Amino acid sequence: MRAAVIDEYGPPSNLVVREVDAPPLTRPTEVRVDIHASSINPIDWKIRAGKQRGAVRYRLPRALGMDFSGVVSEIGSAVTAFAVGDEVFGSPAHTAPGCYAEQTVVEAAEIAKKPSNLTHEEAATLPLVGLTAWQCLMPKLRERTGQRVFVMAGSGGVGSFAIQLAKHHGAWVATTCSEKNAELVRGLGADEVIDYRTTRFEDVLSDLDLVLDTMGHEETQRALPLVKKGGRLASIVSGLPENTERFGANLGVAATGLHILQLKVQGWRMGIDASTVVKRPRGDELAEIAALVEQGAIRAVVDRVFPLDAIAEAHAYGETGRIRGKVAIRVR
Repeated sequence: MRAAVIDEYGPPSNLVVREVDAPPLTRPTEVRVDIHASSINPIDWKIRAGKQRGAVRYRLPRALGMDFSGVVSEIGSAVTAFAVGDEVFGSPAHTAPGCYAEQTVVEAAEIAKKPSNLTHEEAATLPLVGLTAWQCLMPKLRERTGQRVFVMAGSGGVGSFAIQLAKHHGAWVATTCSEKNAELVRGLGADEVIDYRTTRFEDVLSDLDLVLDTMGHEETQRALPLVKKGGRLASIVSGLPENTERFGANLGVAATGLHILQLKVQGWRMGIDASTVVKRPRGDELAEIAALVEQGAIRAVVDRVFPLDAIAEAHAYGETGRIRGKVAIRVR
């Protein structure tokens, strides 16, 4: 099969599309998926550049990619929820990328049927960002409607999904973005749009029930005092410099874990739930997301679609920071 592979960490040009062996289906609970589309996430190009080596190490060469939409082509003997020919989508664990490829093998419990009203390219932009936003927001959103929610970087992949999810659950939503993306995020449901280039969010926000921190570092500390007691700050950034691998793999992992613990303790002292969230592959949650998409409550925001052979160009574009929503990769 064809796959986009890195032999060593580095620039986008290190991603090369070539023939590799198809992954084996080894467990009765697994399914094989013929991938039709994937997408670009910041974690993808950070892995490719070697900026995640302080948290997770990969054996190279390695096919990358953390999202897929495709068609089931083989099922394990214990799989009953899916059949050959089903259109499905999903996102593997961070330790097991490989979706810039024509096939993948995954646990059946980690995938769901693709939203019937989306193309494969559209569906492939949703699993990682959808699960991330879901696992950050839903523990708090389930409590009641009318909560005050702040989503950082609302025009990005996670942010654009999170705004829609929070609005669907009856929240008042504020977000940050540049002026050129203000119309986009308002169209997704944002009630207050803050131009991060001219206004510090802490000058206009307070008494928040829930913060989705997509930035980390200084922004985390600026946001914490805005959350009222009993509220939640969910961060998807470790807060450490991305080059912690210079200290060595074990020390980098330890430093990341220490920071996560420090944030938790800091929140506890303030009377709030301050947590670092790492996306977990969950087929049941993906099924709920697919239902919301089919109901029209959430839509995919696709900036551009690149073919697999242009994966290096797609990564370079992703690193510009100018993406509105997501970039999709057409595999077939």
